[in-house]
Amino acid sequence: MHSPSLIQRSAARRHGPAGRLRGILLRKLWLPRAVYEAMPYVYVCLGLLALASAIYLPGWTWVLPYLLLIGLACLHAGLALIALRYRFRRRSRPADPR
Repeated sequence: MHSPSLIQRSAARRHGPAGRLRGILLRKLWLPRAVYEAMPYVYVCLGLLALASAIYLPGWTWVLPYLLLIGLACLHAGLALIALRYRFRRRSRPADPR
Protein backbone atom coordinates (compact mmCIF):
# COMPACT_ATOMS: atom_id res chain seq x y z
CA MET A 1 0.00 0.00 0.00
CA HIS A 2 1.80 3.06 1.31
CA SER A 3 5.34 3.27 2.44
CA PRO A 4 5.81 4.13 6.13
CA SER A 5 7.74 7.25 5.24
CA LEU A 6 4.73 8.67 3.37
CA ILE A 7 2.43 8.05 6.34
CA GLN A 8 4.94 9.56 8.76
CA ARG A 9 5.37 12.63 6.55
CA SER A 10 1.61 13.22 6.30
CA ALA A 11 1.22 12.85 10.08
CA ALA A 12 4.08 15.27 10.69
CA ARG A 13 2.53 17.72 8.25
CA ARG A 14 -0.83 17.51 9.99
CA HIS A 15 0.55 18.03 13.50
CA GLY A 16 3.25 20.54 12.65
CA PRO A 17 2.97 24.32 13.11
CA ALA A 18 1.10 24.74 9.83
CA GLY A 19 -1.42 22.06 10.84
CA ARG A 20 -2.10 23.79 14.15
CA LEU A 21 -2.54 27.14 12.43
CA ARG A 22 -4.91 25.59 9.91
CA GLY A 23 -6.92 24.09 12.80
CA ILE A 24 -7.19 27.47 14.52
CA LEU A 25 -8.19 29.32 11.35
CA LEU A 26 -10.84 26.78 10.35
CA ARG A 27 -12.47 26.59 13.77
CA LYS A 28 -16.00 27.96 14.09
CA LEU A 29 -16.18 31.35 15.75
CA TRP A 30 -19.20 32.23 17.89
CA LEU A 31 -19.58 35.91 18.64
CA PRO A 32 -21.54 37.31 21.57
CA ARG A 33 -25.10 38.20 20.54
CA ALA A 34 -24.60 41.96 21.07
CA VAL A 35 -21.54 41.97 18.79
CA TYR A 36 -23.31 39.82 16.20
CA GLU A 37 -26.36 42.11 16.12
CA ALA A 38 -24.25 45.29 15.93
CA MET A 39 -21.93 44.18 13.10
CA PRO A 40 -24.04 45.41 10.14
CA TYR A 41 -24.56 48.80 11.75
CA VAL A 42 -20.84 49.09 12.49
CA TYR A 43 -20.12 48.31 8.82
CA VAL A 44 -22.59 50.97 7.67
CA CYS A 45 -21.10 53.55 10.07
CA LEU A 46 -17.55 52.73 8.96
CA GLY A 47 -18.60 53.03 5.32
CA LEU A 48 -20.25 56.40 5.89
CA LEU A 49 -17.26 57.60 7.90
CA ALA A 50 -14.85 56.57 5.12
CA LEU A 51 -16.98 58.27 2.46
CA ALA A 52 -17.29 61.43 4.54
CA SER A 53 -13.57 61.51 5.20
CA ALA A 54 -12.94 61.09 1.46
CA ILE A 55 -15.05 64.17 0.83
CA TYR A 56 -13.60 66.37 3.56
CA LEU A 57 -9.89 65.42 3.51
CA PRO A 58 -7.98 68.26 1.83
CA GLY A 59 -4.86 67.49 -0.16
CA TRP A 60 -4.82 63.71 0.28
CA THR A 61 -5.52 62.83 -3.34
CA TRP A 62 -3.68 59.49 -3.26
CA VAL A 63 -5.89 58.30 -0.36
CA LEU A 64 -9.23 59.20 -1.98
CA PRO A 65 -9.64 56.09 -4.19
CA TYR A 66 -8.87 53.81 -1.25
CA LEU A 67 -11.29 55.61 1.04
CA LEU A 68 -14.01 55.51 -1.60
CA LEU A 69 -13.44 51.80 -2.22
CA ILE A 70 -13.37 50.91 1.48
CA GLY A 71 -16.39 53.11 2.17
CA LEU A 72 -18.48 51.59 -0.59
CA ALA A 73 -17.45 48.05 0.35
CA CYS A 74 -18.32 48.55 4.03
CA LEU A 75 -21.60 50.26 3.16
CA HIS A 76 -22.53 47.47 0.75
CA ALA A 77 -21.61 44.72 3.25
CA GLY A 78 -23.56 46.35 6.07
CA LEU A 79 -26.70 46.94 3.99
CA ALA A 80 -26.51 43.42 2.55
CA LEU A 81 -26.27 41.91 6.04
CA ILE A 82 -29.22 44.00 7.25
CA ALA A 83 -31.32 42.89 4.26
CA LEU A 84 -30.35 39.21 4.63
CA ARG A 85 -31.17 39.16 8.33
CA TYR A 86 -34.46 40.96 7.74
CA ARG A 87 -35.52 38.45 5.05
CA PHE A 88 -34.47 35.45 7.15
CA ARG A 89 -36.26 36.67 10.26
CA ARG A 90 -39.38 37.54 8.31
CA ARG A 91 -39.43 34.10 6.63
CA SER A 92 -38.74 32.15 9.84
CA ARG A 93 -41.47 33.95 11.80
CA PRO A 94 -44.60 31.81 12.33
CA ALA A 95 -47.68 32.78 10.34
CA ASP A 96 -50.21 35.12 11.98
CA PRO A 97 -53.21 33.01 13.12
CA ARG A 98 -55.78 35.74 12.33
